[in-house]
Amino acid sequence: MRINSLFDSITQHVKYYKWLYRFHTDPARKYIQQNAELKNVGRGKRAFLLATGPSIKCEDLRLLAGEDCFSLSNFFLHDDLQIINPLFHAFAPYHDPMILENYVAWLRQSDSTLPPSTNIILGHSTRSIVEDNKLFESRKVYYLYLASAAPPKQVNIVGPVLSPQTGPLMLLPLLIYMGYEKIYLLGCDHTVLRDYKKNIVNFYNAERDLRSNATSDWHDIEKSINYTLNIFEQYKYFKHILICEGKNRDIINLSQDSWLEVFEFMRLKDITK
Repeated sequence: MRINSLFDSITQHVKYYKWLYRFHTDPARKYIQQNAELKNVGRGKRAFLLATGPSIKCEDLRLLAGEDCFSLSNFFLHDDLQIINPLFHAFAPYHDPMILENYVAWLRQSDSTLPPSTNIILGHSTRSIVEDNKLFESRKVYYLYLASAAPPKQVNIVGPVLSPQTGPLMLLPLLIYMGYEKIYLLGCDHTVLRDYKKNIVNFYNAERDLRSNATSDWHDIEKSINYTLNIFEQYKYFKHILICEGKNRDIINLSQDSWLEVFEFMRLKDITK
C-alpha cells in the first residue's frame, strides 16, 4: 500500500511539473500575470460563493447586498442579481458536447445582464473565444491557467491552478488567493446523482440556459459516481490548503440541501442578522 501511495505521489508531481514547464513556455502566461494584483485584497473579510444548485431557491439573497459576492455560470439568471452585485463572475471553459455558437451566445447574454462593475473569471483556453468574438470589452477579465494535475501545497493564481471538476471549484483558488478569512458556499448542492439519467436540476428553468448539451450528457453510473467523488476530493484539497496555512481561515457551507459534507454547515440567516 505504501509503495502504491508513493508511486501515485510521484506520478502526480511529474504531471504537475510537466504542466509547470508548459505554463512557463506558453505565451498565455503574460495574461496570467495581472492576477498578482488580487493578492490578499480580501484579507480579513468574508466572501460568498454563489452557485446554481436548486437550494438557492430556499434563500433570501437580498441579505447579501453590500457583501463581497462571487457568482458563476447561470447565476446571472437570478432575479436578485442587481441587488447582489457580484464582484466577479466565473465561467467554465468551453468543452464537448457543448456547441460553440451557443457558448458564445451564452457569454454574450451574461455580458448584457451582469452589473456593469462585475469582473469576469475565465480559464486561459477561453481567451481566444473572448477576443475573436469581442466579448466583455467593457469589463476587466482575469484568466486562470487551469492545469490537469493538482498544484502544490499553496494556491497561486499567477501560476497553474487545479483544473476544476465543477464550477465552484474554479472560484475557490481565487478566493483563497485573495485572502478572504471566511468563504461561504451557497447553491453548492452537488446532488446530481439523484437525477441520474434525467435532466439536471438548478434554481432556474432549464429552457433559460442557452447552452445546448451543457448538462444532459450522462456517463455510465460508475463514471458518474467517480466524477462526483472527484468533486468531493477537490473540495477536500482546498480545505487541506487552508488547514496547512495554520491561520484562522475557513470554508463554510450554507447550502440547505447539499451532499458537500466536508465543510461545516451553517445558515445564511444566522450570519447576516
